[in-house]
Parts: sequence; structure tokens; C-alpha cells
Amino acid sequence: MSTAQTVLDLDQLCVNTMRTLAIDAIQQANSGHPGTPMGMSPTVYCLWQRLLRFDPEDPIWMNRDRFVLSSGHASTLLYTMLHLAKVKAVDPEYEILGRPSVTLDDLKSFRQFGSRCAGHPEYRWTSGVETTTGPLGQGVATSVGMAIAEKWLAARYNRPEFDLFGYRIYAVCGDGCMMEGISSEAASLAGHLKLDNLCWIYDNNHITIEGKTDLAFTEDVAGRFLAYGWNVLRVGDANDLDRIENALKTAAATPGRPSIVIVDSHIGYGSPHRQDTSAAHGKKKSSSQRGHTAGRRTPSFLCPAEFTSTSKPALDGEAAKRASSGRSDSASTATNFRSSPPNSIRFKSGGCRPVGRRTFPCFRPMRREFPGAMRPRKF
Repeated sequence: MSTAQTVLDLDQLCVNTMRTLAIDAIQQANSGHPGTPMGMSPTVYCLWQRLLRFDPEDPIWMNRDRFVLSSGHASTLLYTMLHLAKVKAVDPEYEILGRPSVTLDDLKSFRQFGSRCAGHPEYRWTSGVETTTGPLGQGVATSVGMAIAEKWLAARYNRPEFDLFGYRIYAVCGDGCMMEGISSEAASLAGHLKLDNLCWIYDNNHITIEGKTDLAFTEDVAGRFLAYGWNVLRVGDANDLDRIENALKTAAATPGRPSIVIVDSHIGYGSPHRQDTSAAHGKKKSSSQRGHTAGRRTPSFLCPAEFTSTSKPALDGEAAKRASSGRSDSASTATNFRSSPPNSIRFKSGGCRPVGRRTFPCFRPMRREFPGAMRPRKF
């Protein structure tokens, strides 16, 4: 078998495993939304495996790319990715722990009290979750704030030969997010500010929980975002990894404008009787439908050997390699920054603590007091 064919087979194995784990978690909980994970797994896999600068061993690296799942109801899409990528857990004091953020047992307890896999992603409860999402439009609006924050940090601290900040923000959203007023306001602001570090990925599956989107939503989304001053790209097949990769790379290379990639997908992809129907949105699948999605009958919560290998797992750490290179560059830059800072920056003796108006950024964890049972738990 050729190397190219092996890679293609491995890609498909990864995507199908994401789909079946999402289905199994929802089946186990008897609650959840399987349609979007089934349709958008290839897109999220492609982003994480081929483009995202994110090191699973260090999920709090300050210059990492941010991934926001604005379609928070499709949380199993994120949880399966965090599990397969072996993202490490972080505690409330931002100390990296030795265990995974999401284990297979966590997936088995999806939507149960105390589970790391809550019904909607929760920030500071499951590491790898960059912001709490669920209310439609909230995630994409937050992503604009994240993009503004990166631009502010870069403008304040980056200097010639000292590029401390340069991360990108990606947000996956759906029709519900597009219908919300907050997403329109945030998108307008992003276009006005020319936030070229921002990319929204629009899951255009034409289905809502009530039926076809055209029951209530018929606007030209591409035309609206062009009017906002965005770079608009389209992928006609949500299962074509190369086209998705090309669109995301084009978005990253486009200066002076935020980008939206409209991905024409099939909700509930692979489900024999529910694909492209509203029934795929929030109903669990039968065992026969699950087998059809996987391409074969498999036990529940099966993680193929390719994912459990310690030498070379299926998700072979391309994101980690990119992040490791970036982290190495960041560490070198920070060391040089401290030893010979630009003239406009002063340091307090004994470290890089805030002095004056321009100092090396020093980030400390937020400490919040919660009464009784609301006290943060380690994760």
C-alpha cells in the first residue's frame, strides 16, 4: 500500500472514530446532539491535524491558536477531539497535570453530574475548552474579543525581532449562531477592525431542529459577510479534507480582513434514514445506524489500536509539532527580550513584573472565591 493511501486511510479512521465516539457518548447518556459531530468531524479533524498550533502537552501556552466551538450543543465534537489528541488536564491554578483532559470514561459519563464532558463546553472545567459556549452566537462573539485581545497584545509587546504574540482564533458555528443578533454585531465589528487573525467556520447544513432552515432563515450569508468586509470562502464538500485545508490556509494568508469559511455539510452524515433531516439534530442513533456511520459494526466506545499506540498514535501530533516549534521560538524570543529589551520597555529588578506602561507580559491565574459547593474543583 502506498504512503499516500495509508495517510488517506488513517485520516478516514480518525474521522470515523470521532463520529462513533460522539454517537456512543450520546447513546450512553440518552441525550445529546449527534448530527453536527457526524457532519463536521472531517472539518474539525482537518483543522486540528493540519493547521492548528496547539500543543496537547501544554494547553495553556500563551501563543497557542484558539479553537471555539460556538455550536456548543455539539460538544461531543470537541470532547472526542480532546480525547484523541491526548490533551493534558490543567487545574484551576493553571498547573498542567499528568493525566488526560478527557478520558474514555469521561466520554462514557457524558452529560452526567460531575462529568468532565458537560452537555455544553465549560471553560476552566475541561482543559482544552477556551470559552464556555451554548447560547447561540455567544462563541463567535467571544472569538471576536479573543481576536481583539491578540491584536492588542501584539501591538503592545511585539517589537522588531521580538514577536511574542501571533496566534489565530478559529470558531465553528451553525445556522443558529448566524440567526442571532449578537453574531451580526460582532461580525460587523470584526470587519471594521480588520481582524485578519480571526476565522469563522460556518456549518451550512440547511437544517434546524424544526426542519429546513428556509422555514425562517433565507438570507444570503456570504453576501452579508462580504458587506461586513470579510474574506468569504466556500467548501462544497465537508468530507474533502484537502479542500478544507486549502480554504483554511487561504484564510490564514489573507491580510487585512477576517475570514469565514462556509462548509456545505450533511447533518447526521452516514445515518441511513436521518441524514439531512431535522431528526439528525437531537435524536440518538440506533445500533444499525451507528454501524453504517463507522463503515462496519464495532463495539461501543472502541478506540482503535492506532490511537492507543504510545510510539506513533493516529493523531500523530502535527499540531503539537507546529506548537513545539512555536513554543521554542517563543522561549528564545522571551529570553532575548529579557536580556536586551527594546528601549521602550523597562523591567523591575528580580523579574519581568509590571513597571511603567510597557513591560513584558506576566500572566497570573485568576483567583476567585466560590461559596461552598461552587468552589472550583481540580480538572
